[in-house]
Amino acid sequence: MDRQIVCFAISAVEVALAQLHDPRLRTRPVAIAPLNTARALIREISSDAAQAGLAVGMSVDLARRVCPSLHVLAPNPTLVRTVDESLLRVVARYAPVWELSQPGSFLMDVTGTGKLFGPAYDVAAKVQQEVLDQYRLDGVAGVGSNKLIAQTAATLIAPSELYDVRPGSEEVFMSPLPVGTLPGLQRPCMCKVVHLLDDLNLCALGDVAGSPLDALEVAFGDYAGSLSRWARGIDSVPVLPPTVQPTLEETVLFEPDEIDDPVLIGRTLGALQRLCRILRNQRRVCGRLTLSIRYSDQIEVTKHEWIQPETCWECDLSPIVVSLFHKCMRRRIRLRAFTLSMSGLTGYAEQGLLFEERTSDHRKRERAQKLAVALDTLKARFGEHAIRYGRS
Repeated sequence: MDRQIVCFAISAVEVALAQLHDPRLRTRPVAIAPLNTARALIREISSDAAQAGLAVGMSVDLARRVCPSLHVLAPNPTLVRTVDESLLRVVARYAPVWELSQPGSFLMDVTGTGKLFGPAYDVAAKVQQEVLDQYRLDGVAGVGSNKLIAQTAATLIAPSELYDVRPGSEEVFMSPLPVGTLPGLQRPCMCKVVHLLDDLNLCALGDVAGSPLDALEVAFGDYAGSLSRWARGIDSVPVLPPTVQPTLEETVLFEPDEIDDPVLIGRTLGALQRLCRILRNQRRVCGRLTLSIRYSDQIEVTKHEWIQPETCWECDLSPIVVSLFHKCMRRRIRLRAFTLSMSGLTGYAEQGLLFEERTSDHRKRERAQKLAVALDTLKARFGEHAIRYGRS
């Protein structure tokens, strides 16, 4: 049975929310960017701003020179989370398995639900209409046999439109598209691959698909196989609900850039605490920690460490995170951002002691675990900022 994947998304969700609350913004170029730093980069733009020549990733200063009438708004992550929860109530009624791919964007696996809700394109249309009726948000929907096709289709259309790519036509669909359309090439670590594709004049995905794999391996090494499969519309990655995500990660952006070690370590430990709380809620443990930092000059450094035995407790992981930070931070240049990732996630199972004899270290660890559980309870009831460790 062919898979049926639907990608439903609110394009530029923060811009859409701003225009919903202030209708005057619907006829003005709008951008979302931090307002408290001179070197802020644009995160989202409206269609009017795109027509004026602006693009995501452009500096606010340059954008204002290109488009003097630009209206810049600060990000509102709290409002976006609330909207995601509202959208989920609609999505969950139709999809037994769903995945939040990015704010305002859901991937739904509706394979095998045809007798309940009809074909996948009918499900996509129903979700679009319900979101529009209930929340006045106009979304796009892409339908395909895998995540790559559905996501790509959703990026090619305007709000309220639906793009259905029928099984068997994936390569024909992907062939004329520019290589920059691939979602996998939007990550910072793929910048070199994008530049190399341009140098080799591989401008369309059809050019990549038509290139021999051994030739691609010479140029792109380990990325060659993925590029060849993506260019032909092949993607076997399943839609993963939050409880079975293979990794957890949190990115912290500094505004302005930061160089003070105690502040940086404190923010890193704060991210660790939030990730550990998610692990405990999901009854999982972490087997590997990865820390990536990005300096102000855009140079990135990544370090990782395997964890034995696997754990979900801050008291076990904090020394490892601090060690990774010192391994990464070898230059006296301000940091723009860091990303802390947890992988090697498995189910939680802890072996108790056979006898009651406990060392002082074991008793200290028990107290730290009880404190972490108490903090989890407080934050779940009163919010993230109700209480925190002094060092974070």
